[in-house]
Amino acid sequence: MSLRRTSLTAIVTAALSAVLLAAATAGVAAAQPAAGTARVSVPWSRVGAGWVLTQYTSAALVGRTGPAELYLISPSGTRYQLARWPDWRFAPQLIAWSPDGQRALFQVFSGKGGAEVLTLATGQVSTFAMPGEANPIGFTTPRGLNIVAGQPSGSGTSLARYSLSGRLLAHLGYSADGQVLYAPSGTEFATGTSAGLKLGGNGGALIRNLPVRGMSANSCNPVRWWSSGTILTSCVPRNTAIPQLWLVPVSGAHPTALTPRRTASSGDLGDLDAWQLPSGLYLQAAGPCAVLQIFKQARNGSITLVTVPHTASDNRVLTASGSRLLIQAPTSCTGSDSLLWFNPATHAEQWLIRAPHNVIGVAAAIPFYSRQNGNL
Repeated sequence: MSLRRTSLTAIVTAALSAVLLAAATAGVAAAQPAAGTARVSVPWSRVGAGWVLTQYTSAALVGRTGPAELYLISPSGTRYQLARWPDWRFAPQLIAWSPDGQRALFQVFSGKGGAEVLTLATGQVSTFAMPGEANPIGFTTPRGLNIVAGQPSGSGTSLARYSLSGRLLAHLGYSADGQVLYAPSGTEFATGTSAGLKLGGNGGALIRNLPVRGMSANSCNPVRWWSSGTILTSCVPRNTAIPQLWLVPVSGAHPTALTPRRTASSGDLGDLDAWQLPSGLYLQAAGPCAVLQIFKQARNGSITLVTVPHTASDNRVLTASGSRLLIQAPTSCTGSDSLLWFNPATHAEQWLIRAPHNVIGVAAAIPFYSRQNGNL
């Protein structure tokens, strides 16, 4: 499981009340459970692969005022509203969904290090600040019973593991990139170092270093698990600024390049993630003007741009399922974000949310836990 920076069982009533009061004073709203009928109607026993947790706002792009909602979306496109906030400007930001599908983690902006956990099936909310003003990154695997958070340390991040009430449990060491990729078992994780990756135990002990030769210092990021023993990793080769994808075995064996070194003339300004679908190997790549693009890579390493119809050519891939990619993308030149499943072989589309052109739209979308989930 990859924990991404983008940005709680109950604690004693008095402490929780104090935190919520402070949040309210600062103008930050905790999640408000939606009407009970929506939550009750969710087929919780079937929530799994293909489901998406989405924070959506109809707030205007200009001024950013308006309400926000948290939706659970089924593979068929049915939406279940689980929470809402009256004003998007003061709402916490969705950053993670626990691997067991039971809890959502939010970054609270009422002060440094604020976190909020919403139990999806009950609407219970816990809000707290972690020691040392650490910023939440995500849940641990396999059930999401701990939170990983980070604090700035030099040019990198000091990582630690916390309970769902914000209690410090273990220091996990230094990370050059601030990314944490947990193994499905939850017993070990990978993070960036000055010379590649390192594999650490859940208690913080170093298991082994995983160097990637010829890369710039502090440039490697663990993206996701390519297989049970291999980490898909994005690194920047020396003497260039264009990232390249590597397959890094956790055994310590030599890494192999999944993508070749690119030049700016290729149109691919850096390979960030990849998915092997029945129709071929597809890449998430950096594009001009800070957009994200999708390319199909042939066996010889050459690439072809994949165009997603009815989007504004800034396509962020969130995960893959079967022959399809889940994409978050602006659908107008004004930047309003929408959400769709897309088959790059057939160009078939299934729209989950198609936002009006004048609203923010999909602010965050997290697919149910899968090895295919992206890390942007």
